[in-house]
Amino acid sequence: MNAAVVACVLTGLIGTLVFTRIRPLYAFGGAVLIFYFGGLLSKEQLLLNFVNESLASLFLLLIASLALEKTSLVHGLAGWLLKGSERTVLLKLMSGAGLLSSVTNNTAVVATLMGPIKRNKAIAPSRLLIPLSYAAILGGVLTLVGTSTNLIIDGLARNAGLPGFSFFDFTLVGAPVFVAGLLAVLLCYKLLPENGVSEHSSKAHYFTEFRLCAGAPVAGKTVAEAGLRQLEDLFLVELVRNGSLISPVKPTEILQAEDRLVFSGNMAEVHKLLALPGLELAHTPSRLLQRNLVEVVLSPSSTLVNGTIRDAAFRSQFDAAVVAVRRGSQRLAGGLGNLALRPGDVLVLAVGDDFNARPNIARNFVMVSGVADNKQSNGWRGACTVAGFFSALLLAAANVLSLLDAMLLLLLAYLAFGVLSASEIRRRAPVELALIIGCALGVAQAMLNSGLANSMATYIVALFEQWGVWGALVGLYFTTWLLTELITNNAAAALAFPIGIAIAEQYQVDAKPLLLATAFAASASFLTPYGYQTNLMVYSAGNYRYMDYMRTGLPLALVYGIVVCGLIPWMYFD
Repeated sequence: MNAAVVACVLTGLIGTLVFTRIRPLYAFGGAVLIFYFGGLLSKEQLLLNFVNESLASLFLLLIASLALEKTSLVHGLAGWLLKGSERTVLLKLMSGAGLLSSVTNNTAVVATLMGPIKRNKAIAPSRLLIPLSYAAILGGVLTLVGTSTNLIIDGLARNAGLPGFSFFDFTLVGAPVFVAGLLAVLLCYKLLPENGVSEHSSKAHYFTEFRLCAGAPVAGKTVAEAGLRQLEDLFLVELVRNGSLISPVKPTEILQAEDRLVFSGNMAEVHKLLALPGLELAHTPSRLLQRNLVEVVLSPSSTLVNGTIRDAAFRSQFDAAVVAVRRGSQRLAGGLGNLALRPGDVLVLAVGDDFNARPNIARNFVMVSGVADNKQSNGWRGACTVAGFFSALLLAAANVLSLLDAMLLLLLAYLAFGVLSASEIRRRAPVELALIIGCALGVAQAMLNSGLANSMATYIVALFEQWGVWGALVGLYFTTWLLTELITNNAAAALAFPIGIAIAEQYQVDAKPLLLATAFAASASFLTPYGYQTNLMVYSAGNYRYMDYMRTGLPLALVYGIVVCGLIPWMYFD
């Protein structure tokens, strides 16, 4: 009976994550509360999930990596990485981004390199952004600390009384996977479009909205008479009047006061429209345009997701206003004010002097270009910051210190020398991620307690019984991979972990290879823009379509899966 209850809750959880916009924290939190009050999780088990050593290590590692973002480490590499022929650049870019992602936050690596890639005039950015995301994913499986997924599996294993993983346990399989993945992308990257964000194509996919003021000289004139059809780099795509949408807009359409005019085009040409009497940006005071224009990607953790631009109070929250929006290659309709924001949307913001000082910028946005934080650690200070970070990882890798102890000492040093401040840590601490992971650990525990994990393992074993434990490992890999494409990598790892444990118990074998397969499968998100955060970050920035991920990601996913499912049994099973 308990297994049936957990199965129902689990089905609801997966359905919520796949088909709704409810934040993962609420979905996992609700599931865990049901299990707790239903007696499927004890109070001790519930609380221990949030004080797990691996979770604490991950939390501290992500905070420490904030210091690296403030150095010129990645910025300095960008210029060298983007020099050479297209294939040479691709090889250097993927190798460099992958190696950096093996020891630091892959989201930060991708965010830092996106700007230089977009500004690179020699190669269409659409040829580089998806490979950049894939390289970050491939680099993450090289070490224990390369991705949160590996640390989650490590924490779950320790909770279950297993030895856990050492720093380089993932490298034995991860290094061949990394090399094979790079080769797969190098062979298939020609499948990527040229549309990207080259200057020409980016002009066609930003949308900005103007209001026709009362008393405007062009009120009462047709669109053609007002000169709005002959603009070189801006195109009038729709008109919103009294809540009604007019699209397409005919040259003979007569303009009225308070009309909302939505243009598509080059944001550099917005000043031409501001020069026309009676036209003003619908949501941005014109004086803000004399300041900095900043391009950002809306983060999946943003509090703005599902809200409209009109209700978001950008001025009070961020000292900024929305000038333009782009969502992949999708056309946005109905005016920008009523647009419901989605993760991955690219926003052009006109920002005031206080923008960088606001505490909620990092949580809501990934910076692509524009205003940079001027509090960077460069010179000897930056070198010491980088050296300290890698020294701490080296001590953890050599088992001189535990990862938790190494990160604690590193953070104390960063605080003592002013590399990080308490306010920065408070603003940027990945609290929501830690809570999601803690809840996911509780869901995994409920699956084990109820016997559901054992039932699912029995089904997988029966399905692949003619191939023995190797077949069961392939079945586990496929199940986890399907989950990670549907939901998220961390959630997939937590849900598949108890199945791996149950398979190991049924075959009476070491659980380590099965858990490794789970970790690798949970990071194998190459087919959609939604399964992994870096894929989502480059989606709109590269002006990609869904099928662009399928074309390039499918060969990579096949190569990745074959190498993982071939190497792990060969290395661990007799």
